[in-house]
Amino acid sequence: MTRRMSFFLASVSLLLLLHGAVSVWAEELRAHPFTDVTLSCHFSFVEGTENLEFSWEREDIREEYEVDDDAKFYRFFRYYDFFEVFTKLVYQFHNNTEQLEDQNAMYEGRVSVDQDEISEGTLSLLLRNVNFMDEAIYKCSAVTPDGRGESTIKLIIEDSEMPQVQFDKIDDEDVAICISKGWYFAPNVTWLDRGERDLSNQSTVEILEEQMNGLYRVYSVLKYPVKLNEKYVCHIQETDQNYKPVRMIRRYPKRRYPQSYDYY
Repeated sequence: MTRRMSFFLASVSLLLLLHGAVSVWAEELRAHPFTDVTLSCHFSFVEGTENLEFSWEREDIREEYEVDDDAKFYRFFRYYDFFEVFTKLVYQFHNNTEQLEDQNAMYEGRVSVDQDEISEGTLSLLLRNVNFMDEAIYKCSAVTPDGRGESTIKLIIEDSEMPQVQFDKIDDEDVAICISKGWYFAPNVTWLDRGERDLSNQSTVEILEEQMNGLYRVYSVLKYPVKLNEKYVCHIQETDQNYKPVRMIRRYPKRRYPQSYDYY
């Protein structure tokens, strides 16, 4: 690191301390679908809950959605509650209690902060049963009379899983079966044997369960010849790189200029 860069960073740190502000750079946290994760956040200036305000927000939600005509615009509002689906707020605390009235509906009943740890400055968020739609950058912000601070953490949901393989019989033939736990837009199922030979062309894939947003789980069967003393691996991976949820709402005007009228 150059002396100029070191001096710049030291100056920034000094300014933050002088203004009673704390800023923490983003870190990454990786998790598998359908697990619980803790997004860490701690500020030393937080001592008790009196006059404390803090919140967790999604940094990637811009609360806008681009459409190119009126039909799509009104269709969006017919099927979605914009203020519930697209609000940034994940969790909020003030007046000595949590405030969840404006919480994004995606997180309802899925997030919590340990109330006993808040007084010690630990504002970590427990997020339950994560899925691909939860992948985002999350910001923790806190304000007290003694200071203010922000920290960010990037949650990455691994886009693959290896569900447990079970043996069964279909039409008196031995088969191997695996069922996805995660939800996917475009899952690719790969079957391998002990020698890592690709057996996928011997398998079938069916939709097990589908959601309104297009995500679904799959059920895959590896058919004959299946040997009960063989080891099989079922690997499921998301292949659609555009599975991110829609996070913008803005209607484009039909015409560049107002319509002109002729008067007789």
